[in-house]
Amino acid sequence: MLNIRQTLAAFTLSALIVPGLSLAAASPTEQAILQTLAQYEAALNASDTSRIVSLYTPEGVQMAPDAPAAVGAAAVRSTYDATFKAITLQLNFKVDEVKLLSENTALLRTHSAGTMKVNSAHQAAGPAAFKELFLLQKQADGQWKFSHYSFSAAPVTP
Repeated sequence: MLNIRQTLAAFTLSALIVPGLSLAAASPTEQAILQTLAQYEAALNASDTSRIVSLYTPEGVQMAPDAPAAVGAAAVRSTYDATFKAITLQLNFKVDEVKLLSENTALLRTHSAGTMKVNSAHQAAGPAAFKELFLLQKQADGQWKFSHYSFSAAPVTP
């Protein structure tokens, strides 16, 4: 459960990552979805596998390019553990689209940019950019969690 400071930080971060969708203009449902994205961004940048896994449904799916789909919490955990062993990310997400598909299902399309460091290399982090597509399911407790997540590399813009 989030404490009040974490909630406020997530809402503040949401306002920063959604240039075309202010919190004032966002519906309560959109705010909750954006809060999940803000939590994901913070956990990804902290290389926090446990926090990321908690943002997925138990049967969640992560699909990375050129890799088999990670299906279920154990596979998602293993995938992120391997990712964070290999690289360190510092990304900022921007929302391109939030679309409610039903009362309990939403699509979230984003793009992100920042840096990626190969952990085994003795060099500075380099630029990185991605395109992301999330499907979210509203849980019984009202939280929105990722049921599916797919991403691909995007051109790095200066």
